[in-house]
Amino acid sequence: MILNDNIPNEINQWHINFDHNKFFINENWLKHAYPTEDILQLSHVYEGGYIIDVGFYGEIFKIYIISDKDWDNPKEIFESSDPETVTEKVYEFIIKYADGHKNNIQHHNNT
Repeated sequence: MILNDNIPNEINQWHINFDHNKFFINENWLKHAYPTEDILQLSHVYEGGYIIDVGFYGEIFKIYIISDKDWDNPKEIFESSDPETVTEKVYEFIIKYADGHKNNIQHHNNT
């Protein structure tokens, strides 16, 4: 059951692989997250689809978009020290990559 009303409908295109901070039921899931590399991981329902991976590295949160299980060459990386900004970006990525279209590689910083 999803109690986090901010999660977009496109979440139906994703499986949750890792979530110790209750992303689905807590709107403030990232504010209360223990700062560790493994915070949240979603994988697309289609085999070989995208992976959205959220972690904390040093003093910054990072979101990696992984395509074709190629962890050495992320499709996109987003970085921020602000949990609210990262949370909003996770929601955007859930929508952006829900249909499986390939986009240009991008790297964004927002601290």
